[in-house]
Amino acid sequence: MNSLISDVVLVFHFIIIIFICTGFFIVPIGYKMKWVWLSNLKLRSTHLGLICFITIETMIGMTCPLTLIENALNENHYSQSFIKYWISKIVYWDLPAAFFVTLYLLCTIWTVLMWRIFPPAKKHKF
Repeated sequence: MNSLISDVVLVFHFIIIIFICTGFFIVPIGYKMKWVWLSNLKLRSTHLGLICFITIETMIGMTCPLTLIENALNENHYSQSFIKYWISKIVYWDLPAAFFVTLYLLCTIWTVLMWRIFPPAKKHKF
């Protein structure tokens, strides 16, 4: 059962990563294409909040809470499903912490710049 919950947490973790990474590209594209839903303040605030949280936790050396939950659930399990194996390869990179701090700082700066260049709507237009 813990393995199944761990898999769900990993997939959720992956979905958050996809959301954040997609936002870096889709916001400017959507702004040019006049996609109104991309100016949604809640969506953009969530994107900004997540990348800021990730950057701060990396700068202070904190492990992601989702990673901690996964590790706790996997404590005594050594086998991996096919999906877990490949998503883990995508999510977890074995690189120095300085790489991630630099990457996340650049991503945070880009996200803040997008707020100025491609501002979200003040009110929901739907």
